[in-house]
Amino acid sequence: MIYYVCKYTPIELFRGFGEECSVLEEMPENFEQSDQIAHANLCGFGKSVIQAVLEGKVEQLVLVNCCDTIRSVYDILDDSGKLDFLYMVDMLHCDVSCSRERTVIQLKELAAAYGEYKGTTFNKEAFLKAFQPSERCSEYHLAVVGARMGEQLFEMTEDSMPLPVVNET
Repeated sequence: MIYYVCKYTPIELFRGFGEECSVLEEMPENFEQSDQIAHANLCGFGKSVIQAVLEGKVEQLVLVNCCDTIRSVYDILDDSGKLDFLYMVDMLHCDVSCSRERTVIQLKELAAAYGEYKGTTFNKEAFLKAFQPSERCSEYHLAVVGARMGEQLFEMTEDSMPLPVVNET
């Protein structure tokens, strides 16, 4: 199982290796371990990712450098040596030709690194099959879109809303 935190993680690429992906939505009871190796001012989200790794709940993790916190989390986890596989995807913030070329190169590097780690080859058919759209809710509902919402907050929202709540992130 490979974990990720950002919606821009290329999870379809991992399906090409037959790997299951899961959003890391860990809500730790405390930051006892992460506070020992991370700065006290690091945000709670970053600390929760570090805490999950230090507690042994994660062995493989792919991060996307969408914010300074995640860049810090990557550095801390890389230094910790607690993960079997750790990779940072460089999210480019423009859509010009050189950015698209750089993204292609980076995705190929990620595929090569993961294939080497797993000792497997990439399956193009499984990769393409992973792009099947999920079924959409056709009834009136409230949609959660954008940033990730942890299970506890989602359940609290479901309990307090008059319509069904659907996570469409």
